[in-house]
Amino acid sequence: MSLDRETTLRTLCEAFGIALNGHDCMDFGNGLINSTYLLKDRHGDNDWILQRVNTAVFKQPELIAYNNYLAADHLRRHFPDYRFMEGKRTAEGKDLFQDAVLGAWRVFPYIRNTVSHDNATTPHQAYSAAQQFGRLTRNLDGIYTGAFKVIIPDFHHLPKRWAHFQEALRTAAPERLDDALETIAFYTGHEELVHAFDALLRDPQVSTRITHNDTKLNNVLFDRDSNEAVCVVDLDTLMPGKALFDLGDMIRTFISPAAEDDPDPAHCTIRPEIFQALVEGWFSEMAPLLSPAEKARVFLSGQLLMMEQGVRFLTDFLENDVYYRTLRPGHNLDRARNQMHLLAAYTARKGELEAMIAGLVG
Repeated sequence: MSLDRETTLRTLCEAFGIALNGHDCMDFGNGLINSTYLLKDRHGDNDWILQRVNTAVFKQPELIAYNNYLAADHLRRHFPDYRFMEGKRTAEGKDLFQDAVLGAWRVFPYIRNTVSHDNATTPHQAYSAAQQFGRLTRNLDGIYTGAFKVIIPDFHHLPKRWAHFQEALRTAAPERLDDALETIAFYTGHEELVHAFDALLRDPQVSTRITHNDTKLNNVLFDRDSNEAVCVVDLDTLMPGKALFDLGDMIRTFISPAAEDDPDPAHCTIRPEIFQALVEGWFSEMAPLLSPAEKARVFLSGQLLMMEQGVRFLTDFLENDVYYRTLRPGHNLDRARNQMHLLAAYTARKGELEAMIAGLVG
């Protein structure tokens, strides 16, 4: 926390009606956008997750709380046993605490004996996490999507990300262009994926649903003992979207053992057993809802999300790192190179992986 930690904690806890009694506050998770902390009770189980919303990215944070309220209300009525990470309300009954100095904050209960993972180490982890993401979308099927607010316009929209990238190429500093020449050439050489993305968006058989939109493994909590996925977290981008984009982002973030900022192509390998497990886990919930057009694009969904995210990282590098949090010079370029190598490795295994999909689709 950039402000005095003790003063900030006291203000937040008073706002949310949390009694401080020997708590420790520590950084939590590895998110690139928001700042998240664990408030851990040394003497009991009064544990909470505190999250400061990055209002430079989420310009109307109250919309996040609104969408979460709609989803929670639907799930309480139709799936009362489903565990949904609903935020704690303030003492004044608000879903969000906003202050001119401290910013916008939300508070969630911390589920004890749970853990998050940055990387899928076993097929079971991949299956269980993908099943949870699929279950969230399936349980929200039938809700009126028009009631939900768009948190970030065109969040998954490669054609518009591509146009932004083209503008960044025209305005970038010469030294940044020189550093990224090889990476720029790779993405420019895969422009056909931009057209495939546009075709998916326009296809009436690809339904708009309420989706998570940020389906990294570390957005799922696992039981520490059984290693079963317990619930989905980080619902900032819960809004109307395409279920295939959730699947594609899982493929993008689950199938390689390399960290997302590792630019070494030797580390960006494809693990077929993880791929099969995550697709099978997602299908275990989503298969009855999917159209033939959606089932036909399972492999493509991974390519599209790798391309989109790589272009986003590269654009941010060319624009002097204004969006993603960076820890070193060239960090976003490393991320863009990682997605470049991952996309190349994934595409090279297309025949093998599509055979797996065919077996699952039947």
